[in-house]
Amino acid sequence: MAALRPNAVDDRELLRNLALDLIHPAQSKTTLIRQITALRQLIERRSSLPDPNEIDLGAMQTRLDAGLAISPVKAALCARECFRTIAFVRGLAMAVKDAQRPDRPARVLYAGCGPFATLALPLMSVLSPREAVFTLIDIHEESLFHARQLIDGFGLSSHVAAYVCTDAAHYRIPAGQIPDVIASETMNASLRSEPQVAIARHLMMQAPDAQLIPEKVIVEACLLHLAKEYAPPVSDGCTAPGPEPDRIYLGTVFELGARHIKDWAGLKESVLPAARIRLPDSFAPRYRPMLLTRIDVYGGNCLLDHESSLNLPQPFPGKPVFRGGEELQFRYRLGSRPGLEYEQLTH
Repeated sequence: MAALRPNAVDDRELLRNLALDLIHPAQSKTTLIRQITALRQLIERRSSLPDPNEIDLGAMQTRLDAGLAISPVKAALCARECFRTIAFVRGLAMAVKDAQRPDRPARVLYAGCGPFATLALPLMSVLSPREAVFTLIDIHEESLFHARQLIDGFGLSSHVAAYVCTDAAHYRIPAGQIPDVIASETMNASLRSEPQVAIARHLMMQAPDAQLIPEKVIVEACLLHLAKEYAPPVSDGCTAPGPEPDRIYLGTVFELGARHIKDWAGLKESVLPAARIRLPDSFAPRYRPMLLTRIDVYGGNCLLDHESSLNLPQPFPGKPVFRGGEELQFRYRLGSRPGLEYEQLTH
């Protein structure tokens, strides 16, 4: 391991202390805003990634055959959503702890690590390489360059088994390197646009006994009154509680998790099955059909409505207007523009 400069030693100790706070079981995510903000500021200060205010955020995004891989700078901005980072770091920490074994380190495959390796970097500072090692995958060479620069700069390079520049939806896990934990945060609200589903499905089919992070993503349909959904921002990407929602829940339309991936094992089609829902025979004009996303990361660490951009209500595909009584059959479309779609069965 390379010798650390004095300021790097101080920063590594700061990283470790912040990480210990984040994963402490007595803490809740609402009490960790100061720590997660300090962590993000530390990472940004030590990274040489361009300032997001000075470049086109859409530049360097890549349209893959499994969905959109956002640009490295846009991926870095995800770290500014504090509850999102807290939930994922805490969940991954618990999964790695549960996966630890006496004969070798727990193997973590982190697909779509981005330029900060945000979920892995804090854990590297509190775990030894004998406890966990990480394989970092990203489609963008620039992301891997900056992730490696950060990790090396903190003196944590021995925690990384490999940096792999490839499309994670086509990555073949080497024999003898089957991961114990597969982590990927390559998603958008309602699982649209980005390749989370394809990546999770492809990797879990190769490592069916691995723990998937997030372990479950649930998309629900509802009718809601948009004026009751506003959650005012507070600081640094966090949100304060909003008004009491006014909703009519219609049921879960799609779920991504290890059990469902196993159920899809024999499917060769370009779509995955989803649920059928029926709208009420009548409802007030104030209600709009929307999709809600709940993310169960691991061990009770969840992301709920309005806690991140992943949890903002999304309109039904095509923004339809319903009269009431319609029956809708949903399905999940795979491909370069993935997402939920539906067929209207009755009117």
